[in-house]
This record gives sequence, structure tokens and C-alpha cells, in this order.
Amino acid sequence: MKKINSVIIKFLALVVLFSACENDDLPKANFDLDAVTVFSGEVAHEKASLIWQEPTGNQSPENYILEWSPDGERTILEATTTTYEVSNLTNGTNYRFTIQADYGDSGISGQNEIELEPSDELNFIVLPGNELAIALWDTPNRNDISGYRLSWEPNGQTIEIPFGTNTYQISGLTNDVEYSFDFQIDYSDGNSSNDVQAIATPGEISAFLLSVESPMATELVGFTYNPAYLPGSTADSWNYDFGDGNTSTEQNPTHTYAVPGIYDVIVQITDEQGTIFTDTKQVFVWGEKWAYDLGNQIKPQSPAIADDGTIYIGSEDNTNFHAINPDGTLKWTYSQLGDNVYSSASIGSDGTIYVGSKDDNLHAINPDGSQKWIAPVGSNVIYSTPSIASDGTVYIGSDDDNLYAINPDGSLKWTFNTTGFNIRSTAAIADDGTVYITSDDDNLYALNPSNGSVVWSLPLGGNAQSGIAIDSDGTIIVAVDQGGSAGAVFAVNPDGSEKWGISVTGRISVCAPAIANGRIYVGTKEGNNLLALDVTNGGQIWSFGTPGAILNSSPAIDVNGVIYFGSWDNHVYAVNPDGTLKYKFLTDGDVWSSPAIGSDGTIYVGGYDNKLHALEMFSGGLANDVWPMFGKNQKHTSR
Repeated sequence: MKKINSVIIKFLALVVLFSACENDDLPKANFDLDAVTVFSGEVAHEKASLIWQEPTGNQSPENYILEWSPDGERTILEATTTTYEVSNLTNGTNYRFTIQADYGDSGISGQNEIELEPSDELNFIVLPGNELAIALWDTPNRNDISGYRLSWEPNGQTIEIPFGTNTYQISGLTNDVEYSFDFQIDYSDGNSSNDVQAIATPGEISAFLLSVESPMATELVGFTYNPAYLPGSTADSWNYDFGDGNTSTEQNPTHTYAVPGIYDVIVQITDEQGTIFTDTKQVFVWGEKWAYDLGNQIKPQSPAIADDGTIYIGSEDNTNFHAINPDGTLKWTYSQLGDNVYSSASIGSDGTIYVGSKDDNLHAINPDGSQKWIAPVGSNVIYSTPSIASDGTVYIGSDDDNLYAINPDGSLKWTFNTTGFNIRSTAAIADDGTVYITSDDDNLYALNPSNGSVVWSLPLGGNAQSGIAIDSDGTIIVAVDQGGSAGAVFAVNPDGSEKWGISVTGRISVCAPAIANGRIYVGTKEGNNLLALDVTNGGQIWSFGTPGAILNSSPAIDVNGVIYFGSWDNHVYAVNPDGTLKYKFLTDGDVWSSPAIGSDGTIYVGGYDNKLHALEMFSGGLANDVWPMFGKNQKHTSR
């Protein structure tokens, strides 16, 4: 269908002189001469048809000067001409057309201009079948088409197809082989169109194809009938059951799913003989399962998940800590906090929930929401998440420059002090019980778990307020903010010697690294990217960029190797193991929270929009790997 620019562009009072700067062989425009004031155009496939009216003044032009960019083409047209067709344009490109009236010795007028953008009217697609594929296309709105050419690889075949045909069946293909198809229009003037491409893999046939392979709930998705499903007969009617109680009898219907889930879509096709064929296909619809509004911003907190699926999380409401059921309903609220909760909670082996608060206390909460005990832990305990050793000792850092070791009964076991420097990072516990912690004094420490004495320390050359990850061989992975827009990632041997270190663009002060599938995953601030690094040497495998910083949200990896994290661009991302985007979910605020993955595969993450979001992204559960999320596991024990 033609796309018509119906707005007649009026003469521009202030215009760039047509050739004063660009065309030295043309005189400057004379604005006393009458210009073309009526200039319009229509676009079709790879062409534009221009039309204008002769100026209405006393003097008639001798010629018209027509120019278009970005091609930089120009042509001189006789004064009797008021239409012109420009071919061989590129679809999807915005073209600027200008016209001037040429009055010979009197000079040329000012210019009039319009912008037009040809668009693809061919709509070429290839639908796969069993050892075949069917090419389909529309006829562009042009009267100069002589035929078409179709070629495909890896066979290296090319065929010519006469005009008047809109489909072609390619037989003799091999199932499970990816074929690349190129298609061209042959025009009657001997020219050809630009190539358009499609890819198809023959194999087991579905009766319909989806416009979005895995649509989001509330997203409009198209169902396109695949004629390759019945190559020997012609379909006469269709009956779709979308699996959610809705149906359609259209050949190519559209549908929107209200909630995420896996839906069995059934289509019954009746051919011209009255034979009924039935096909079923599962459609995976992702999106938000529910959102619970905590009433105040959720910043760096990562949800902690108990064995029964209860989700524990705090916010900035100064008083309350929340327990949320797996269905999104409130289980209980603990209201004995004296100030905000910034840090994440952790869960002991007996179900006790530990959380630090800005009220300068570590709170131990029973699984029923009652208080077990509180222990004073310095000041401003807002960043460090409690880590839990196998003997029940709880480690938590504080802005009073101490790391506290608290016994399971709430009594103090020991403290480790870095005079004048906060301890905001989350401790990590090795298999032998060694406690690793970083301080704002830019050092990594290994501490004796029995008394807090220093086993060794290593200067990192920058601040590290994030968590620490430990590889299967005991290597300590820590990310560093080196100031400005510089960051680094270090691998440290268990004896305190540096194994390797790499510099990266963007600070990594709060985003804790995760380890899975032989890779380290960590986000950056100024770089605004998620990095995948080789755990053996720190070499970059890939980088995934986002519009916003990945400052606080530590990645979580599922059983399929998909990586989940949040960004300051208000999105929660799911990135495939090869670094390509799988999904992204838009919230109503920045996402600082580190995602947690439930046993049923639900992704839980908090937002600046005050909500705990439960997302269905078909994760399959947390990866059974070295250190696949913040705090190592859903309980944030960090050991």
C-alpha cells in the first residue's frame, strides 16, 4: 500500500542556499524569484514519486533542479515536467528531497524541501516444513516488476520466479539444517532490488508460528498459519484454542495473555476435503506473577528465601521487616526495628532470620516473626549482610570500623577492627572456616574464625564494599572501585598471593561477583555493563551493556546459565549464556536489588518502586554451581 505524505510543504522563508556551499557550478539563490511552493511526494517499495506545481509568478522557469540526500544525487528537469520518480532507494532510509526553479540568466529560486522514507512492502518470509520450506511475499505497489529471484545456501541454488506469483515451495531440503534465503525483485528497466534475507530450519512441523517466540504477559502476539503443515492440501478453516479459555477462527489471529505461564495452544485445521488436522504447541508466556508493595523503597536488599518458600526482605520504612508468602500475600511483619533496613537478610539452618538495621543492631527473628534476640553491632549497620558459619556464628560488618562475630545466642564472640575505616562488605566463609572481608582501607583480609586474628592481608588498590565470591579451588574473587571511572577484579589464592587482576571501565564498589559455569559475572557503574570473565585468568568473554548503571544489583545465574540482574534504567534483565538478551522487565523505578531465584524458578527482586516483584522467566531454579548469586545461595549464608 502506498504511504502518502499528505502535507504540502510550504516554502521555507529561511532556507539553506541550494548550492552556495555544496555546488560551486550553480549560482546563489535569488530570493526575489518565485520558488516552488507546492511540493509533495508518495513512497512505494524502494522508490518515491514526486509532484510539484509551477510557481505562480509572472516569469516561468526554464528548468527545475531536483536533489536528494543522503545519496547526493541531482538532476535537471525541463520546465514542462512537474512529476518525477526516483528509484533504487533503500527502504527504511529517510530521504530529503529539494527542488528549485531555474530562471536561466535571472538566477535560481530558493528551495523547497520534503522528507520521505520508503518502506518494505515485500514482507518476505520463509516458513519451514518437513524437508521443505515455503517462501511467501507480497506484491509491492509498483508497476515495473518483471519477476523475482530466490536463492538459498548452503545448496547454492538460484531460481527465477515470474511476476504474479506470491509463494514458492522449496523442496528437497535437509531437516535440522539452517538455510539462508535471499530474495530480489527484477525490474523492467534491468535493475534489481536490494536483497532481503530470511532464515529457516526445516524439521518437525508446527501448524503455526509465533510473532514472538516467548511473549510477555499483556503483549500482543501473532499466530501465523504455516502452509508447510499441509503441503499436499489446502486449508479451508481454522479453530484456535489459546489455552486460557479464549478461541479464534481466524487464519492468523492475534492474542494477549493476561498472566504468565505455559499454555497449550491447540489448532484444528480443516482442508478442502473436510479432513480435520490437529496440532498442539506450548507457548511460554513470561512476565510478572505478582508484586507486593512494601510502602517504601527497596534499595540494595536481595530477597532471602527460606526452605518453605517464604521471602524475607526489608525496606526504608524505618520500622518493618516483611515475610511474604510464595503467592505474594503477607505472612507477617516484624515491627521491632528502630530504623531502616538496607542490608539483605540471611537465614540460619534452624530457620532463624538475621538482619542488620540502621538502629545499630543485628536482629535475630524466629520463623514465626517473633524476636529471638538483638545484638548491638556498632553503628549504621546498613550495608553488610550477615554471613553464617557452619557452627552458627554470624559475621556482620559495621560503620564503626568493626567486623562482629556473634554467637548463635546473640553474645559477642570477637571483633576485628580496621581503625578509621568502615567495613561495609559482606564476609565470605571458606570451607576451612577462614573468614574473608574487605574494608574501606582498601585491603582484603583473611581472618581466623576462632579469634578474629589476621591470617594475611592484601592491598587491593581500591575500595571494595561488595560481597566476595569463592571459587571451588578456594580462589577468592573480589571486585574493586579504584576511583574515577576505574574498576578492577582480582583473583587471590588462599595463601593471600595475587593469582590475577584485570582493570575494567567502571567502578565495582557494591555489585558482588557471582561464579558459575567457569565464569565470573559482575556489573559496573560508569561502564553500565555486565561482564562475563574467564575465572581462570580474568579474560573477558563478553560484555552486555545497559542504559543505566549496574551498581548494587549482583547477578544470579539459573540452571540454564541465564544471568539475572537489575539496572538503574528501571529494568530487570535476563541475559543468555552467550551474552544476548533473553528478557527485560520494566519496573517503575531503579533496580538496586540483587535478584534471588526460588526453587520453583521464580525470580524475586526489589525495586525503587517500593515493590517486591515475582517474575516468571522460566529459570528452572538457581544453578547448582560454585557461587551463583549474592551470598552464594537463597539463604545468603555466604559459605
